[in-house]
Amino acid sequence: VLKKVVSEYTREAGVRTLEKTIAKICRKIAFKVVEEGGDAPKVTTKNLHEFLGAPIFVDQEREKKPQIGYVNGLAWTSVGGVVLPCEATTMNGTGKLALTGSLGKVMQESGQAAMSYIRHNAKALKIEDDFYKKLDIHVHLPEGATPKDGPSAGITMTLAMVSILTNRKVRSDIAMTGEITLRGRVLPIGGLKEKLLAALSNGIKEVLIPKGNEKDIAELPDIVKEGLIITPVKTMDEVLAKALV
Repeated sequence: VLKKVVSEYTREAGVRTLEKTIAKICRKIAFKVVEEGGDAPKVTTKNLHEFLGAPIFVDQEREKKPQIGYVNGLAWTSVGGVVLPCEATTMNGTGKLALTGSLGKVMQESGQAAMSYIRHNAKALKIEDDFYKKLDIHVHLPEGATPKDGPSAGITMTLAMVSILTNRKVRSDIAMTGEITLRGRVLPIGGLKEKLLAALSNGIKEVLIPKGNEKDIAELPDIVKEGLIITPVKTMDEVLAKALV
């Protein structure tokens, strides 16, 4: 119940609002006992709405089947980690790259780096060399209400773009975090524990993390290490090999 309260009612508000929300539940239980008598009702995820009303925040349902141009990214927020879907699509055009979804400057740069990596490695990726002359690419992170910035979505955006350009599906049970260089190296990130907890709570089976964060695995809670396949990767080639169907 407490987990549901955090995820649906107090995601952006922090500990203070969480305490107020729990106090609200207790007051309503006390009132119910005084009015109706008997034992205090048990609060469960099924009857939580009777005490708090409709959820303020509802998590976006994760795709259950592999999709083309759809990747599960991971992000850190002020109240913990979240699974952040990344979508990509193409259309006839002149090589424009659109990056949307309340992205900060760092993530805009990640998208540009992803595009440069793909253009440089087009032949190896089996993409037409002049694709950027004929197609516009749009990359979108749908959770528009969540401001996003920081160097951790490079491999996610790159994979989404490669997927749409090669018409290959991405595994729906895998998520990832890591920045990419122009040469395709995967760089370390922060907030690893929070991101992995988010992946675990969303039913993800495997998470790709930068090789540079491998040292942090020992400090993770046992529930994370036992519940997830955590795969360190050094290059974008490894990401593609693991994630593309």
